Amino acid sequence: MKLFKFSVGALMLASAAAASADVSCNKSYAFRADVNNTVGHTICDSSAETFLDTLSNFKASNLNYTDISQATVAGRFSDVSLNLAYSANSTTLHYNFVELGESGSFTGATRKESEDQFEDFIKKKGIIGRIMNYEAKHSPTSPITGAGGMIPMTIAADFGASFNQSPTSGAGAAASGSANNNLIGASINYGSYKVSGRGDDITTTSIPLSYTIRNGIDPRRQLNISVPITLVQVGDAKTAHAGLGVSYRLPMSDQWTLTPGVRYSVVASADRATVASVYSASLASTYVIPLNSFDVTIGNMVGYYTTGKISAGDYSFNPDIKNIAVRNGVMLSQPVNIGRKLTAEYSLIDTRYLGSDKPFLDNYQEIGITLGTNKSAMDARSFVRGGLTFMQGPKTSGVTANLGYWF
Repeated sequence: MKLFKFSVGALMLASAAAASADVSCNKSYAFRADVNNTVGHTICDSSAETFLDTLSNFKASNLNYTDISQATVAGRFSDVSLNLAYSANSTTLHYNFVELGESGSFTGATRKESEDQFEDFIKKKGIIGRIMNYEAKHSPTSPITGAGGMIPMTIAADFGASFNQSPTSGAGAAASGSANNNLIGASINYGSYKVSGRGDDITTTSIPLSYTIRNGIDPRRQLNISVPITLVQVGDAKTAHAGLGVSYRLPMSDQWTLTPGVRYSVVASADRATVASVYSASLASTYVIPLNSFDVTIGNMVGYYTTGKISAGDYSFNPDIKNIAVRNGVMLSQPVNIGRKLTAEYSLIDTRYLGSDKPFLDNYQEIGITLGTNKSAMDARSFVRGGLTFMQGPKTSGVTANLGYWF
């Protein structure tokens, strides 16, 4: 009898797998219940909570469903195809995560108990980490590696601690011996991204906070402590991530600076069934070439990023993502006079991942322009800058507006 039930369940899952290709949904979560060969309504959403709510209420997809119906579900969970099946008069819920090759079943006293067991399996067992790992490699909207995701934002913060803070117009000058103050930095960045073939746009709102301690003898030596806080929205689904980073700018010559850094970041989202931490270490090099009417800054960085396990609410997992990324850029800085002396900066930055274990968004390019007061490490008591950055990557494009004040 058990073999018979298993065979029936396997056949039903195979039927659902064939039907899953027909699920019409361009978002990360889909659910369609087919009951006694009656095709249900496809629920398509950007939130995991919507999927889990429907899991406990098949009628939301198909009004023909009862607790004794034969039913199959063709769906998607965090961009991984998922098939579910009940035999008639059975409480055994068969499941199959197609791309992961993970299948099994849960049997409760009632179908509700079986569904609760399956939901608990998703939230608290290792499968959710494997789902997030798959999503990172195959989806441009991954909360960890997609546009506005935690690792790309961490890479940008690591590189920015060296490249964006490189002094201009006097970078190679010797220290004057005048008093130099430390700097508190507060910025706001707003980004908007479009993903080809997806129904949801991505928006990001970030508030990078920082504190820079300048060396009293040589103000080019700087200890930077940064706390970026970011809210990402994919459709109606919200994700938050924040981190704590420490870096040290070490001048090797009048033009050349090395900046090693470490950072710990956390991302959490009930909407995207995600909670994870990221540990990172990076080394950046900045070389400033002063010319007659402008400066050229060349920046290079290599960083290592790995996820760790963390628990929050009902979710607990480690996506087991390990990435090596390089970020290289060139920036032209020139003085402009529009009522007062300002500095304009034009930058071109390329980011890409190395090795075979790459995310879907494995490379992207950014063109930026900023305008503001001079940020020379030698004498600036405060400075303000604002600008725009245009980004292009695989199936992804976007623009970010930024405004920052350091005092």
